[in-house]
Amino acid sequence: MTPTPTLTLRGKREEGRGKNVRRVLVVSLCSLLTALCPVRVSGEVIDRVLAIIPGQIITLSDVEAALDLGLVEVPADEKRIAFALSAVIDRVLMLNEVRRIAPPEPSPAAIDARVARIRQRIGGPTELSRVLAARGLDETVLRLYAADDLRLASYLEERFSAAAQPTDVEIRQAGESARQRLTDERRRALIGAWTAELRRRADVTVLP
Repeated sequence: MTPTPTLTLRGKREEGRGKNVRRVLVVSLCSLLTALCPVRVSGEVIDRVLAIIPGQIITLSDVEAALDLGLVEVPADEKRIAFALSAVIDRVLMLNEVRRIAPPEPSPAAIDARVARIRQRIGGPTELSRVLAARGLDETVLRLYAADDLRLASYLEERFSAAAQPTDVEIRQAGESARQRLTDERRRALIGAWTAELRRRADVTVLP
C-alpha cells in the first residue's frame, strides 16, 4: 500500500477537509525554480519549499507551524529552522514507514488527551486558537497530528522497547539506578540509526 503523503501540518489541513493532497513533483525547469525560490503572486511571498521527499514536499510554513505550536523543541544551541526541518523530515519518514503496517486507530479519548497536552504546553485554549488561526489551521488538524503521534509512539515502543533494554552485565557495571538512563540512551541510538537509514532509502533533498 502506498503511504498517504498527508503528514505535515499543511497536508493535515487538506486531509481534514477531505482533499486529495498528493503533491506530484514534476521534474522540469519550472518546478525546479519553484522549489529553489519562494513562490510569489502579485509580488507577495506565498511559501518556500525547504525539502523534497519523493511524492511529498515540506515547506517553510509547515516548519514554522510546527514551531509555533510547540511540536518541535529546539535546543538553545541549534539553528531554529534547520533543526525543526530535520525533525519534521524524520517524522514524515517515520510515519510513512508506520503506515506500511496499517496500525490500529488511536481511541478518541487518547487523542483528546494528546491534544490537551499540546494545548497546555502552548499556553491554553485561547493561545492555541490564536496560533492555529494565524497559520490558517484549525483543531481538526491538531487532532490528526495527535493521532499520528500516538500511532508513531506505539510503533516505536513495539519495535525498540525490548532491544533498548540493557544487559545484566551492563546493569552490574552501572548499577540498577542507571537502568532507565541506559535504556533511554540505547533507544535514542536505535531510533537515530533507523531514521538515518530511512533518509538514505528515501532520497531526501534539502534545499538551500
